[in-house]
Amino acid sequence: MKSMVTKSVLLLSIVTTTAMTLLPFDTRSAIAQSDSNANCIMTPQDFIPPNTLAMMAFRGAFEKEGIPGYIVFKTEFNSGQITGDSIVKAAIEGCVLSNKYGMQGNSAYIADVQTQVQDFIRAQN
Repeated sequence: MKSMVTKSVLLLSIVTTTAMTLLPFDTRSAIAQSDSNANCIMTPQDFIPPNTLAMMAFRGAFEKEGIPGYIVFKTEFNSGQITGDSIVKAAIEGCVLSNKYGMQGNSAYIADVQTQVQDFIRAQN
């Protein structure tokens, strides 16, 4: 019985080692994606309502992508340094929003994000 268990463990380790050798460790690199989210660890959302994206940006969700939060966000948005376009790009780069359906080039969506930020800032004043 002990011999059979040992053989089973040995066979399992051989199969596992072979599979790990033949299959890529990072399966994301094995799957060619035309999406700009190819390097994402989490699955980005196909759609985020513009008002939600505006609020996320204001609260600093995209600081790693270069969009500051809160007071600095308001200042840079009002000066034109931050736009609806830059928020959408940051959301895609940050793996929050997918570009699978071309959100980065969707001018209506970008304009809606811009408007939502403007309305949000106006309501804050």
